Amino acid sequence: MTNFIRYLALLLILSFICVGYAQSFDIQAFADTTKYDWKDYRDRLSFREDLNFRQNKLQIYEMESLTIRENILKSAVIPGWGQFAASYNTKATIILSMELISVVGSIYYYDQAQRNYDKYKAATQIDEINHWWGKTQTPYHYSMLLLGLAGVIWGYNIYDVVMSTNEYNAELWEEILSRPVKTGLQITPSGLELRF
Repeated sequence: MTNFIRYLALLLILSFICVGYAQSFDIQAFADTTKYDWKDYRDRLSFREDLNFRQNKLQIYEMESLTIRENILKSAVIPGWGQFAASYNTKATIILSMELISVVGSIYYYDQAQRNYDKYKAATQIDEINHWWGKTQTPYHYSMLLLGLAGVIWGYNIYDVVMSTNEYNAELWEEILSRPVKTGLQITPSGLELRF
């Protein structure tokens, strides 16, 4: 019984709030078409046609645009992939090439340092030990420098893919807006449309 009384009291309070809000709602201000600069029904019709035109263009844009999240994921996996998707092929090729050269160079120098380290461990004479230790250090440093460079390139790649995707989407929107309006029967994102 007490739950029923609480529920009834809550319902009563909510109804008073709704009545108070409804009394403060100005229907005249809401229905005033002059706030949109509509002088007559032709202005309103023109606005509606422009709105429909932009909504159709927006639907096309949403289908053709690239998402930043997907492009970041692509470029995180393979540097330059997101730039390829955004049609920045030269930039993507440079980024991918630099990343591959850095990683392959780092692996090469690390392998060379590892072979020299194995010879250092097998050496028994002090001159041999010093010789192979010196031969181990230089390739190892080169390997770490190239690995660091690969990390910097990868980080720049992630930054650049965000910029490239935004530029691509901005250019795509301008291109979609400049596409000619086709007359007659056409397929739109919302279905078939017949224009006269």
